[in-house]
Amino acid sequence: MIKSPLNYTGNKSRLLDQLFPLFPQKIDKFVDMCCGGASVGLNANAKYVICFDNNKKVIELLQTLCLLSEKRIVDKVEEFINEFKLSDTFNNGYEIYRKYIQGNNGLKEFNAEGYSKLRGFYNDKSLNNKRDNAVCLFTLLVFCFNNDIRFNSSGKFNMPVGKTDFNESIRKKLTSFKYGVDNKDIDFFQNDFKILKNLDLHRNDFVYIDPPYLITNAVYNESGSKWSEVKEVELLSVLSYLDDKGIRFALSNVLKKGDKENTILSSWIKRNKFKTHYINYHYRSSSYNKKDRATPEEEVLITNYNV
Repeated sequence: MIKSPLNYTGNKSRLLDQLFPLFPQKIDKFVDMCCGGASVGLNANAKYVICFDNNKKVIELLQTLCLLSEKRIVDKVEEFINEFKLSDTFNNGYEIYRKYIQGNNGLKEFNAEGYSKLRGFYNDKSLNNKRDNAVCLFTLLVFCFNNDIRFNSSGKFNMPVGKTDFNESIRKKLTSFKYGVDNKDIDFFQNDFKILKNLDLHRNDFVYIDPPYLITNAVYNESGSKWSEVKEVELLSVLSYLDDKGIRFALSNVLKKGDKENTILSSWIKRNKFKTHYINYHYRSSSYNKKDRATPEEEVLITNYNV
């Protein structure tokens, strides 16, 4: 499996062994809509893969990681590490930082000051070079809490410092990502789901879409761009349009979360007689609060074709 270096909220890397058997076997163009870290698109078996996400900064980061050599990325990340005096356990070992570790906080205390300065440096748009700016964001993701991506309503990156650094595990994910994009015909573009109506799609093409879930409390539902019932209806209308055109699609979503039910989605499924496949997975990402994580949910994959 090709791993994404981006730990995107709700990423499907752990679900690929359940999702791919439900996808069509023959795919010419694979569209990964709301791609996030692009875990699905990176591993899709298709002649051409096109990944869309509405988050401009995420797409610019993916494009940059795709275009730059792995050495160039690593060298630039290490420049930021040295400039802002962050930990470097890969090159220096772990022992020299052990005296700074308190309880279960890992490298948090050591990196707190340098990380705060790096985050301010990024948010103040101190870099004019677009690619260096993207690698700066990648460095923040490496050192932030849970390696997660979150921007406030003003577009400022606002994740707190985390426990780890640019260690062997993250470097391996970067290597895996570079192998994937170098050996696959894949492109990344910023756009929302409405672009699906304008794409040149044919019967052997396939659209996978993993939108924000209406009834969950992930970080993408905390800011001014909160997913709404209006957006849900608009998305389902676009998917109905694809179905009318004979284009195959699969939609990941959650039908129930505790006592909440996505009635808009369930009514749309019944009305169109689409297929519902239940996914065996319970999110435990720290991007959800503890109460929400503990609530049983009914995750599904909706298809307009027979598996």
